Amino acid sequence: MATAKLSNLRVLVTRPADRSAEFGAALSEAGAKVVLQPLLDIAPLLSPEHDAIIQHSRSVLMSLDRYQRLIFISVNAVQYGLDQIDQYWPQWPMDIEVYAIGAATAAALAERDVNVQHSALAMNSESLLACAELQNIARTKILIVRGVGGREYLADELTKRGAIVDYVECYQRGKPDIDGGQLRVLLLQHSINVVALNSGETLGHFTELMGVAAFNYPVLVPGPRVAEIAKAQGYRIVIQADNAGTTASIAALEHYAGSTLRTQHH
Repeated sequence: MATAKLSNLRVLVTRPADRSAEFGAALSEAGAKVVLQPLLDIAPLLSPEHDAIIQHSRSVLMSLDRYQRLIFISVNAVQYGLDQIDQYWPQWPMDIEVYAIGAATAAALAERDVNVQHSALAMNSESLLACAELQNIARTKILIVRGVGGREYLADELTKRGAIVDYVECYQRGKPDIDGGQLRVLLLQHSINVVALNSGETLGHFTELMGVAAFNYPVLVPGPRVAEIAKAQGYRIVIQADNAGTTASIAALEHYAGSTLRTQHH
């Protein structure tokens, strides 16, 4: 039953098309009006454009049993990465510890019968790096499964600790088929008063499409890193969730909705 805590919010959800349903439903349950408009597309790698990446990933995965740690960055990394791993390893290699960033990523691994280490603690790269198992890792071989050209912070930090880090890049992110004019019409038509942006990349796409008009909208972002980017770009109202998960996002919006109402009443 709807709690109506967010009844004053009309939220544009910009997650990729196949990743927006759970968040949209949770927002609706809390009383918000929800409009879905992906600002990030997820797609498989293509030949010949990605031939070198595809070949590297194939070579790495055929040597999967040489790695001691395997880190999945996202639900998409699970989907595309496990599909590739299954081609070469019908029987999962022994003695590999698997880590997930985010509860949804951990759940996606569990659905594929993969056991995850400390999933509940790792809602972002920073919290994953705090895990005890990733402290003394000199000469440990670690494989990160991600999309093409993701953030380098995790690999850089693991390398500083003496680990030998490699990537499997198994999908690509792209811009959806919508232009700035269409997006402006959508925002006005639905009287959107919060835009939920799930990543720095999505924030960048929104800013690019909207221009300076983007800064008139309150934006929900996952964590301090993306919040700092938004503020530096010129966004005036930045609603910072603790992470990109649905629970943290809803909590941040409830706090924002409550503080907005209190301000209106004084």
